Amino acid sequence: MTKQFPQRPTVAEYLADKIAAIDKTQRQIAEECGFDNPNIITMFKLGQTKLPINRIAPLAKALEVDPAFLLRLVMYEYMKESWECVENIMQSTVLSANELQLVRAYREVTGDNDAAAVVIDRSAVLAIVTA
Repeated sequence: MTKQFPQRPTVAEYLADKIAAIDKTQRQIAEECGFDNPNIITMFKLGQTKLPINRIAPLAKALEVDPAFLLRLVMYEYMKESWECVENIMQSTVLSANELQLVRAYREVTGDNDAAAVVIDRSAVLAIVTA
């Protein structure tokens, strides 16, 4: 039996979810992001227009979400090949605050010794093997 893992949300799905969860009107969100027309927020939610890269940080702040995660979603969906190229050149990826916390905990547990992580069951266990 093959396990199904959660799928990455689309930018529109993610924004719709976060906008619904926050106690702000779309007008307030639009104003905080510097948009003249609050209808742009609806267009983002419906996937009718792309979120401009230069508006990721203000929108993330207005929605109280991690800007790094939103950047990664936007880049992966809108410019996947370019994003993969940047990650390959940098030999790294942009980490959300939650992911950074996990990396720091991993380093603490391993004594910062570059120990290999072994995935035993992707849905439940991550083992850290120290040499």
